[in-house]
Amino acid sequence: MDLDIAASDGSKNLLLGSAFKSTPGVISDDLRAINTDNIADITSNWSGRWLVIVANTLHLDPGGMLGCYYGLQAGEPVLSSSLALLNEIFSFEKNNDFKDIKHGNAMNWFPPPLTIFNGVKKLLVGQAININEGTIKRAGKRENKFRHLAQSEVYTTLAIRLTTIVKNVCRVYGDEIYLPLTAGFDSRTLLAALLNSQTSFSAFLFEHDNISAADNKIPATLAAKFKFSFSFINREKAFNKQKYDEYIAHSAGQAADADGLFHAHSQFESLASKSTNKKKIILRGGVWETGRNFYPTIDNALTLEEDILANLKPRFPILRESKLHEESVKLWIQHTQATHSNLSFRDRFYLEQRVSGWLAALEQAMDLTSFDRIHPANCQDIVDLLALTEFNPQPKIIQELQLKLLETAFNPRSLKEILKDFYYYAYHKLRQ
Repeated sequence: MDLDIAASDGSKNLLLGSAFKSTPGVISDDLRAINTDNIADITSNWSGRWLVIVANTLHLDPGGMLGCYYGLQAGEPVLSSSLALLNEIFSFEKNNDFKDIKHGNAMNWFPPPLTIFNGVKKLLVGQAININEGTIKRAGKRENKFRHLAQSEVYTTLAIRLTTIVKNVCRVYGDEIYLPLTAGFDSRTLLAALLNSQTSFSAFLFEHDNISAADNKIPATLAAKFKFSFSFINREKAFNKQKYDEYIAHSAGQAADADGLFHAHSQFESLASKSTNKKKIILRGGVWETGRNFYPTIDNALTLEEDILANLKPRFPILRESKLHEESVKLWIQHTQATHSNLSFRDRFYLEQRVSGWLAALEQAMDLTSFDRIHPANCQDIVDLLALTEFNPQPKIIQELQLKLLETAFNPRSLKEILKDFYYYAYHKLRQ
């Protein structure tokens, strides 16, 4: 997948990747107006997966979704959104003191800033880097400008912002918008925005080994009720190990998730065959967990590094088993203590580790496909709004945008699934 690049007049400011405003206006006007003093304010309403370079300094999108790896070669800084490409060109020495990540593990990512290659780091959310000198500085931040809003106003603003993003995506991609639809909250929130904005789109679901009874039934039910296109993409081709290895190699082993199996079974190609257009996009449902208390066992009150690590290790056993993971999380903890954020420590962990470490790696690996992909909630203003919500905001957003979507249950569990969950819960409790 080619990386889109946009330049301001005179090529002083550069935008790499895909950005869509959540407010009226156009990105090109913003790009002309950005400078080192106002960058945090101007880009706060941008959604997408992007990097922007202003005055030779590179800045990340809110979740580090496009990402930037950096190191030195012959004393000169080298940077790339692809760790695999950076190592392919410069052959960095591999760190041997780590444990490989696995799909399904509690921490199935390599936590930034360290990587599996000595001398190569990943830029942290909250950092910016001078591309000429390789020096790191704190990224511009501002206070949460939505703190004055009542809860009802927070949900209304979230609904308006999300719908605006969807409309701006439509202006670029037309009807080549694809929604991976399940029985869960994330995809239905995006569905509500698509239906509300009367945007043309196609929904789909990939066959996989652990598909739930609800996922098997509800997306098709919603499609029939609300009259939109839905396709269930079967595994028509056998598992292709070469393609799976290609997926792993493309992210330098940073990605380990179900997307690798979708690629290995050629399901993205099956989806792409429904269109003859080169430019098409998948809207994905990450980042909403910022407002859902995703890691309830993480203690926001702890301040000492050793106490924070002790709190994290039971939830993420790999921190005890992989020296690289432990050392990298220590560096990140030090970063959180030295920088300001509008988020709690728990939500910072979700955004700056799970999104920037795990989700960004998956998206980079999926650049193998013919689809662009963004997570619309990856927008600083949306993140700030989510930080103010008192409980799961998604039903409230759906209520604002498409009330009748709430008539269908979210992720209802079958009796078989309930019993299976209870068995695994009891099994792990006994092992502990």
